[in-house]
Amino acid sequence: MRCLRLAATLLAVLWLNGCEYPYSGDGYAIVEENPNAEPWFDVFRPLDLTAVVNESGQLLPVIVWANGGCLRSNFTWQPLFKRWAAQGYVVLAMAEEPGRGALGTSNVQDHGALIDWALTQSPYADMIDAHRVVAAGNSCGGVTALGLAAVDARVAAVFVLSGSSAIGSTSESIMQAIDVPVGYVTGGPTDIAGGPARSDFDALPADASAMLVQRVSGGHVTVSTTVAILEEVADIALNWMNLALDGDEASYLELTSETVCATCTPGDWVLIEKNMERLVE
Repeated sequence: MRCLRLAATLLAVLWLNGCEYPYSGDGYAIVEENPNAEPWFDVFRPLDLTAVVNESGQLLPVIVWANGGCLRSNFTWQPLFKRWAAQGYVVLAMAEEPGRGALGTSNVQDHGALIDWALTQSPYADMIDAHRVVAAGNSCGGVTALGLAAVDARVAAVFVLSGSSAIGSTSESIMQAIDVPVGYVTGGPTDIAGGPARSDFDALPADASAMLVQRVSGGHVTVSTTVAILEEVADIALNWMNLALDGDEASYLELTSETVCATCTPGDWVLIEKNMERLVE
């Protein structure tokens, strides 16, 4: 427990001290905006939403993201958000709450409110696909994402970075309540969230579709905060979400390849999965 407290303290320092990530990859032009509305969050999305809808022939998928530490600073994960937005996702990530700042926290109810906003209150609600909602998060935020998926039928898939269904452990009740595809990415053997994530994976119902991608090295802080690693995590998650939401065969083939994603460093990642082939359409 002492190790977990020390890790949480270190991560809080890292998570609350960030800078703008200059995305320069491929995809759509993106924009970051703050709606200045409860539950207080930032939006990362394609600049021209209509163009994305017209080109893809589908309404837009949305990701509700829970920050590490369940805090209200999202700087650290901009490599994820901006990559996902450039590929046509609308990403909602908790931001500073008036009067409380980045040290304020968020919970399952707040993230349910993010879905409410996306589907009913946003100026582009008519372009959001209510059937393609992803709950995602890092560390404590993973607890939130999984907790949301267990109680909110609007969630269609889950992605968790170095986290699990309970802090440092597994909630059997939450894992048994989830009936949508769940994907995890963790660090190497020193990742304090790696064991609980594997326990989560094993606790899912036998017929669940799930993946656990483990990095061969790197602890909780490394995999959660290192830009170069987050850039690879972004593409692993894209493959997972495209497969889970759309049954995309190309994404399945990348995930099950030796590298796990096209931009991933060869030899750095290992996939464990169950029933993923059932997701392919």
